[in-house]
Amino acid sequence: MSVATTLSLRPPELRRVGVVAAGLTALAALATTVVATTLLHPSDDQPTSALSSDAERATPRTLAAEAAPVPHSALPESTPTRVAIPALGVDATVVGLGRTPSGVAEVPGHASAVGWLADGPTPGETGTSVLTGHTDFAHERGSFFSLHLLRPGDTVRVARADRSIGAFTVYRVEELTPKYALAHATAPSNHPELRLLTAASSNDGGGATLVVSARLTAAVDGE
Repeated sequence: MSVATTLSLRPPELRRVGVVAAGLTALAALATTVVATTLLHPSDDQPTSALSSDAERATPRTLAAEAAPVPHSALPESTPTRVAIPALGVDATVVGLGRTPSGVAEVPGHASAVGWLADGPTPGETGTSVLTGHTDFAHERGSFFSLHLLRPGDTVRVARADRSIGAFTVYRVEELTPKYALAHATAPSNHPELRLLTAASSNDGGGATLVVSARLTAAVDGE
């Protein structure tokens, strides 16, 4: 079975990945893992009230959740190339994202692209893989504009360079303060997990980051 037939994916349109200024998008406000870890685990000399406030802001607001599904066996490493979300009509090129010299995660340089954080596992491997997309960008509707509509049971399909396809089942949708979102989304896992991240409101400038959690539940080998 071909990747194109299973996912109804159009021929990839390669796009360059741009680094967007932090003030223009909530995704660029995602802190580095070091910064996020520091914020999640403040020093002992902070006042109790500050610790309580930080803990409250770091607690996700759950929009929908079910028990995580039984996982499919993990896949070998293979770079993601496209992602399809049938419930939302999403069919997008996936581009690899790195980090700026200061360590801040890059974001996709085009409204329609989806970015994969390349310093983490590939989708389908054991561990947590992260895909990010814009709600909107440069006056265009982004690939993840309707991500908030996903609900447990919806499917995310990721085509990979080895021509295999991983099918992930959504089981949780939640909102989190941007500076905590990346550390929360990349928490270690013994299962093949996927996280989808975007701003929780349009203009990529909302006060929260939307995090969708999904787990690998099926896979199709490439021809």
